[in-house]
Amino acid sequence: MNTVLIVEDEKMIRQGIKSMIQRSGVPVQTIIECSNGQMALEVLQSQQIDVMFTDIRMPKMDGITLVQEMQKFQRRPLTVVISGYDDFSYAVEMLRMGVKEYLVKPIAVTDVSESLHRVTEEIFQEKR
Repeated sequence: MNTVLIVEDEKMIRQGIKSMIQRSGVPVQTIIECSNGQMALEVLQSQQIDVMFTDIRMPKMDGITLVQEMQKFQRRPLTVVISGYDDFSYAVEMLRMGVKEYLVKPIAVTDVSESLHRVTEEIFQEKR
């Protein structure tokens, strides 16, 4: 996998997710970090991202709006939502927009690793 984008407003959580990705066993060339959805949208417009991990509640642009805006792109990253809210309506809405996984905080290394392995397998299958 080439590039993973982490969108999370809390720096410690963002760095924790990055560390979990690095320890997942999935080879990732580049990890980009953004502190809000607006920054992430700018990255998505300018670079090819394979996988995106995003929070829902963030300043400037939340994860729901980010995923909605992302629908306009021809090539969208496979997306994993990491949220502090286990609200079923959030999960349903995000899954309807094509999100692949919905993880509830606090997350464990195994949660990130397993999600990353599943989306990596999906990318591999698409390339076949």
